[in-house]
Amino acid sequence: MNVLFISRDYPPDQIGGVGIYIYEASRALASYGHRTFVITEAKEHPIEYTDQGVRVFRIKSERIRILSPLRDKLKNFSERLEYSYAVSKKIREVVRRYNIDIIESSEARAEGLWYYLFKNNPPLVIKLHTPEGIVYKLNHEPMTKERWLIERLEEWWIRRANRTVGLSSAIVDLTRTYYKIRLNNIPIVANPIDSSVFNTKEAAHNKGYVLYVGRLEYRKGVQVLIRAIPKVLEKLPQTKFLFIGSDCGMKHYLLDKTQELGIKVSVDFIDQVSRQELVSYYRQSALCVVPSIWENHPYVVLEAMACGKPVIATAAGGIPEIVKDKFNGLLVPPGSVLSLKDSIVELLTNEEMRETLGKNARKYIEDKYGRGQVIRHTLDIYKGLRR
Repeated sequence: MNVLFISRDYPPDQIGGVGIYIYEASRALASYGHRTFVITEAKEHPIEYTDQGVRVFRIKSERIRILSPLRDKLKNFSERLEYSYAVSKKIREVVRRYNIDIIESSEARAEGLWYYLFKNNPPLVIKLHTPEGIVYKLNHEPMTKERWLIERLEEWWIRRANRTVGLSSAIVDLTRTYYKIRLNNIPIVANPIDSSVFNTKEAAHNKGYVLYVGRLEYRKGVQVLIRAIPKVLEKLPQTKFLFIGSDCGMKHYLLDKTQELGIKVSVDFIDQVSRQELVSYYRQSALCVVPSIWENHPYVVLEAMACGKPVIATAAGGIPEIVKDKFNGLLVPPGSVLSLKDSIVELLTNEEMRETLGKNARKYIEDKYGRGQVIRHTLDIYKGLRR
């Protein structure tokens, strides 16, 4: 089968789970003998190359003259339309050259808008990661004319799909409610993860820090974690905390808080690192914290669990569909500083619990999230669209 993925985010140039998913899924399909292709953004200049069996097309956005009057007032909206125009031109080329059977995209940005305004084939699969409109709301961003237009664009894209797929039951329910879209009998297909890369190999120097991985963003709950840190240090003053992730508007707040709360020496920040580097940070940690206000199906949970690390995560969104409280991790209420502090202290002071949860986490990933299982489920959906 010839499968084309479209995603503006794609490693190494990505900041979120969509890019990681496309990276994992495209390579998994290629490893099973399918021809896979990715259209993504070029940061410098357009380029075409093959990486681990995946043909990657990096493209640049193109200006649309008729949109010039909109750029000042509706910059983000017009930019999405222009990037989609470039993507749609490349889709036409790739479909013609490689006889594509299926195109898959996330719901964000409507990247194939112009192509599917005029074409019906190949069938389009939209996988719900987390709609931009919902992210805006979770981050308490005000409703503006531009945001309203972006949401309508995204809604059209979801409705245009020949098949919608959910990463979790939670995201299907939330999308159905938020956009008032009839989403019935939606298959749930988990994120695949290469557990041969994210594994339990012993770290050479286990530093035992508490690890946070993800964007520095309000929705990710970093403001909750930073407030819990001094309370943990009251009980365990030698504890170190490490934040790894790109800034999405919260880093200055977090740095100010480390000064205000007197915890600067206990907290380090590192910008986003490659997936290969990330493995070693998981291995050297004592535990991983996911304090999100809402999440769909976060890769950080899968990655930490695959590395045999206990996860403390919020019982929000799709997380409880992965983390089973007191079996392969701990769940806390979203936004609760005290519950988060108590769980961190409990795990740091109970080595036996850390080991048990970590072993159960690794086994759970092996049993439920093997790439073969996920890809077989995905292919069943693709084949159903070709009948």
